[in-house]
Formats: sequence, structure tokens, C-alpha cells
Amino acid sequence: MTKPHIQHPVTRLCFALAITLCTSLIPVQAQTLTYLDQGWDDDTRQQFYYTPQGSELIRYSWFMALEQPDCACLFRDNDYLASFKFLPNAPNKYNPDGLPVGFVGEDRQAKDRWLGMTCAACHTTQLEFGGKTVRVDGGTTLADMIAFQRALVDAVSATLRQDEKFCRFGWRVLGPTATVEQFVELRTELKEGLAGLADWAAHSRPANATGFGNWDAVNILMNKINADALNEPANNRTPQVPVSFPSIWQSNEMDRILWNASVHNLTLREIGEVVIVFGNAKVTATDQGLHMTSSADLPGLQKIYDAVGELEPPRWPEDVMGILDAKKLELGAKIYEREGCAACHANKPPYPMTKPNQWGKEFIKVYPTSIAQVGTDPDYAMYFVQRTAKPGIMLPAFKGTPFEKAENMPAAVLFLGTLAGITMSEIKAMGVAEDEIPYWLGYRDMPTLPKTEAELNALVQSLLVYKAAPLAGVWASAPYLHNASVPTLYDLLLPADQRPKSFTLGNREYDASKVGYRTDGGGYTFDTTLKGFSNVGHEYGTKITKEERWALVEYLKSM
Repeated sequence: MTKPHIQHPVTRLCFALAITLCTSLIPVQAQTLTYLDQGWDDDTRQQFYYTPQGSELIRYSWFMALEQPDCACLFRDNDYLASFKFLPNAPNKYNPDGLPVGFVGEDRQAKDRWLGMTCAACHTTQLEFGGKTVRVDGGTTLADMIAFQRALVDAVSATLRQDEKFCRFGWRVLGPTATVEQFVELRTELKEGLAGLADWAAHSRPANATGFGNWDAVNILMNKINADALNEPANNRTPQVPVSFPSIWQSNEMDRILWNASVHNLTLREIGEVVIVFGNAKVTATDQGLHMTSSADLPGLQKIYDAVGELEPPRWPEDVMGILDAKKLELGAKIYEREGCAACHANKPPYPMTKPNQWGKEFIKVYPTSIAQVGTDPDYAMYFVQRTAKPGIMLPAFKGTPFEKAENMPAAVLFLGTLAGITMSEIKAMGVAEDEIPYWLGYRDMPTLPKTEAELNALVQSLLVYKAAPLAGVWASAPYLHNASVPTLYDLLLPADQRPKSFTLGNREYDASKVGYRTDGGGYTFDTTLKGFSNVGHEYGTKITKEERWALVEYLKSM
């Protein structure tokens, strides 16, 4: 066969390197996992891990071909992705390429399909104890999303910068019959892809370094909605206040969602979740009004959250972590009542419920505790309500409100109004009949825009809170407080001035005594002296004896 005449030196190199390529993959080992009885069979579990929901992180073929920034090993190498605390998973019919939990190819029929993430990437965890590994579905991840984003940008940048890296990448993507023109086109497309990834990473970079188990997801999402979707770059703000990834069991049943109780509608949360894990949203002005779209896959999301509705909180695995002490449990239950814990965190079922709404639906009542009352770091709640934004093309949507002529408005109002509009547009785009819309909204009300200054003030006050939900499965939800600033339940029951001022996260070894992850090693140092990272407040149940503290910890294990 006559080789083509190749002028570009890099492309000449690519054809010179047309050799068999080592995949550099380390196969998933036959890891023995202990799955807890949470109401799922394995098929449901794998569907939760790998049902596409509309995330668009990077072209799937690119991700599978991309090398790590500093070596020729593949980026998708299981050990490498596990270094960001993503969970390796063996291949199966939902995950034929053996990607980690929550990494999914969006459309298997598409020629240029995307790699995306599902909610399982952030809401599944593993604990290691006594030589056993316990998988907790719906749990609090230790993933470091910022480090992962940064590494992905570095990997793409290195591929464009290093000729041999690009050649190997190109052969993997294009295959053995690739032409010069295809290599040139691929380089151009990769440059464009890098620009998008780098822009996302730049606007997601926090003021203070975050790490394993914490991420300022909501303020990054506000950037995506208020800045990117509206094409208003000036609305971008530096993420300031990372929080813990919350557990999601019972989330379908709760009346308030997110740490600051800012979202009441589950479908809004679903679409927002897609956008924050590398999906997209867009608002444009047309002759017919505002046109709102997103990459969210509502049927896929509905399937995911139907499964979440069946997910049960994890019960303490006595066969792995030890039998609970009956005497301590009895004493701990009395202390829980005596110290008033049930006033905010309802005790075991039946939980207090809301009154039936217009569709006859009741939800578990989540108590919004004011930041002044709970005393924990206020910056997350404050930053959410203090941000401002230009309404841009969304301004007509605020006719009849205090913002109908505003150049700037509260970013939270713009965010909630825009996200609600996108949600309704997505539902109607499916051709849903009017009487079926409540189903797609989870039989929950949509946010209403404040029409007076009094309503605006009431909205702001309602957001200066942190939610206090039932504590089912709290033993598997470390680290604690909304901002992950306390490593164990035992530490949380100490007076604030006796809690660890700094500790490390990233070690999956579980401390079954104090209830949380062990903090000797792990790689990321959590510094509670930083803005937004404080571990003060929530001094409930802290003025008790040491014996009572251990009894209360034992009781919390049983929740």
C-alpha cells in the first residue's frame, strides 16, 4: 500500500507511530464487596450506577483513548480514577467497558457519544473495616471533583502539547485506517474541547482548596445557570463554601432538599444535578418568548429516582462492625430524648409529616434550623443569598416583581426562577399532557417568584437556614455538619473548642468506635480555620458525661 504524502511534521510522526498500542489498563480485581440490605437487587443497583441522565463531560471515545498527564497510561485506568476516590466496578451489561460507578456513555447509538456522570458518582461510597469492604448505596462520596476536573484538563492539554501523546491518542480514537485529514480535524476538535473543559474548571476553582468529600456544588451550579445558560459571564462568582455530599436515601420523601433547604421540588434538583455534573442548559430569546433547554434526560432521571425511592437507609452491619451494646442503646435513647435531639432530628419512624398538598401528597417534615440558632458556619447560607446577578434575557420573566427593571438582582432568585423555567420547558418538550405534569414534578409545587419586597425578605429569611433531617443511616454519612468539618459523630458531640482543628480525609478505613473515617492518612487536610470551613456550632448534646457520650454514639449507630 502506498503511504499518503504527509506534510505536517506531527502528522508524519503519527503515521510513523502507527503501531499496536498498549491499553495500559489495570483490570478490576475480583474485589469482595459486602452489600448492605437497602432494598435493591443487583440489577437495580447497576441501573442506578449507569443509567444515562444527560451529562456531557467529554467525548466517550476521547476519554477511553486519553492518557494521564504525566505518563502514557490511560486516564481511565482503574487505579488512577480510584485515586480521586471514584469506585471501580466490574464490566456488566450496563457497564460494558468496566468504568467506575457513575461514569456512563450517554447514547450507545450515537457516533460521537458523550461520557457523562450519574448521581451515583457522588452518592455511593465504600467503607473498609476489619479487612472487609462495605458498599453503601446512596451514601456520601469521598470523591475529589475539583482534582478530577483539573487532571482531565491537564491530560487534554498534554495531549495537544506533546506530539507523541497526540499520535497515540489519535490512533486510538480514529482507528488503523485514519487519514491525514482526520488527524487534522481531530486536533482542531480537541482544542475546542479543551477550551470548554478549561472554562468549566476555571469557574469551578474554589477560593480555598477543597479535597476528598467536599465540593461547592450549588454555587458552581449557580454559575452554570446564571452565567453560562444566560450568556452573562459577569454573573460568574468564585466558589467559596464547599459542603459535604449528602446521602440521598429518603430524599424522595423529604419536603426540603439541599443543605440550605433552597429547593423543594425534586425535579428541579434532578435537572440541577445533571447540569452540575457536566451537563448543560441554555436560555435564548425568540419571537415566541424565551426558549429554555438542557441536556437533562428526564425519562432517565425518572428511572433513577424511582430507584432512589425504593432505597432504604443502611442499617448498622453488626456482622461486620460489631454487635450494638444493648445497655448503651437504652441509655443513649434516653439521652437523645433528654437533650432534645428529636426536636430537630425526628427519631425513628414514623416521622412527622407535612399536611397533604393539593395533590394529596405528604412528605417527611425537614426542620429548617436558622443559622443563628444552630451556630454552625454561616457562610454557605449567606453566600447563597448575598450573591447578585444580571437578569439579562430573563428580565421579562420578572415582570410584576420588584426586579422587572433591575440591572442586578439576588442571584438566588434568578437561579431558582431560571431553573424552574428550564424544568417546565423540558417537561412540555416531551409532549406531556397537562394532567400528567404533576407526576413529572413529583407532585410538588414549583418555586414562586417574590412579587413584593415583603415576599423577597421572607424568601431570604427562609434560605438563611440549614436543614435538619431524620438521622437514618447517619453512621454511614461521615464527615459531619453541612460543610464536612467534623470527622466523626463522637467529635460532633464534643464542645466546639475540643473538636479537631484540622484532620485528613481520604482514608476509607472506618472507625466503628467514634463513627466516621479514620483520619490518620488520606491525603487531604481539612483546615477548619478557613472561611466556610469552620467546625463551630451545633453544640447540642455536648454537655454530657463521657459515658453518656459513648452511649449516645451507640444509639446513633442504630438510627
